[in-house]
Amino acid sequence: ADQQDWDTVGKPRLEAVRGILAGETFAPEARARLAAVDAELKTIGYDAAAHDAVRRREQDGRSTEAELRRLETARAALAPLQREITELQAQWERQTEELRGQRTVYDDAAASLAAAEAQAPDVNAAERDWLQILEQENKLRGQVGAAQQQVNVLDTQRARKKDLTSRRADLTKQISQLKSLERAFSKDGVPALLIEQALPDIEEHANSILGQLSGETMSVRFVTQRDYKDKNRDDKKETLDIVINDGSGARDYEMFSGGEAFRVNFAIRLALSRVLAQRAEARLQTLVIDEGFGSQDALGRQRLVEAINLVKPDFAKILVITHLEELKDAFPNRIEVEKTLRGSTIRVV
Repeated sequence: ADQQDWDTVGKPRLEAVRGILAGETFAPEARARLAAVDAELKTIGYDAAAHDAVRRREQDGRSTEAELRRLETARAALAPLQREITELQAQWERQTEELRGQRTVYDDAAASLAAAEAQAPDVNAAERDWLQILEQENKLRGQVGAAQQQVNVLDTQRARKKDLTSRRADLTKQISQLKSLERAFSKDGVPALLIEQALPDIEEHANSILGQLSGETMSVRFVTQRDYKDKNRDDKKETLDIVINDGSGARDYEMFSGGEAFRVNFAIRLALSRVLAQRAEARLQTLVIDEGFGSQDALGRQRLVEAINLVKPDFAKILVITHLEELKDAFPNRIEVEKTLRGSTIRVV
C-alpha cells in the first residue's frame, strides 16, 4: 500500500518539485523581494568586508568593556579584603596573648608532671599491665583482621555481582538480538519478504505463458496471507496459495483435469525458472519436458508446442520426451529410441 501510494502521489509530486527547483519558479514574491534588496544594497554601496571589520572592532570593544567591569568588581572587593586583613591581625595578636597564657599553664603542668614522676608507681607492675594490654591488643587485631577478611570477601562478591550483572545485561541483549534474528529468518521474516517480492514477477510470467497455453482463458494468482479461523484475531496468517481461474471462475487445483493441471504446472515452473535466471543474471541452459502431451487434446498439444517455441530463445537446449507419433514433425531435430529384442537403439534424425 505504501508503494502504491508513493507511485500514485509521492513520486509525481517529487518530480513536480524537482521541476520547480530546476526552473527556479518557486516563491516568486520572495525572490522578487530578494532581488530588490540586492539592488538596494548595490545602490547604497554596501561593503561586506568593511561591515565585518566594524563588527570585529565592536566585538573587541566588548571584551575590553568586560575587562573594565572585572577591574571595577576587583576594586569593589578590595575594601572588604583589607578589613578582613585588619581583623585577622587583631585576631593574631589575641591568639599570641592566649599562647603566652597557655605556655604558663604548660610550665605549671610540666612541674606537676615532674613531681608526679617522682612519686610514680613500680615499673615492673606497669610493665605487666602493659603486657596484658598488648595481649588484648593482639587479640583485637586478630578480630580486626578476620573482619577485614570478611570485608574483602564481601568486596570480591560485590565485584563478582557487578560482573555477573554486566554479563546478564550482555546476555539479555544478545538473547534479544538472537530472537530478532530468529524472527527475521523464520518463515514469517526475510524468506516471506523475498517470496512476496518475487511473486509478482513469477505471477506475470506464469500468466503470460498460461494465457498462451489456454487461449487466454486461464490465469493464476498467488495469495500470501489469509484470515485465521479464529475470528477474534486481527492479524493474518502467512501462507502461499495458488488460486487458478478459468472461464468458470476460481477453483481448487484438484478440480482441474490432468491437461489443465499440466498447463498450470508448466507455466509456473517456466516462470520460476525465468525469475531465478533474471535474478542470477544468467541464461537458462536446458529445459527438459518429460511426457505431459498425452494429457492434452489436439488443441492443447498445439498450444503447448507453440509455448515451447515461444520460450525457445530463453534456453540453449530444449529436450522434449514423448511417445506420441503425431508430435514428431513439430520438432526439426529428433532422437528416436526403438526397443528391439536385442535392446534399445537410437537414431538421430
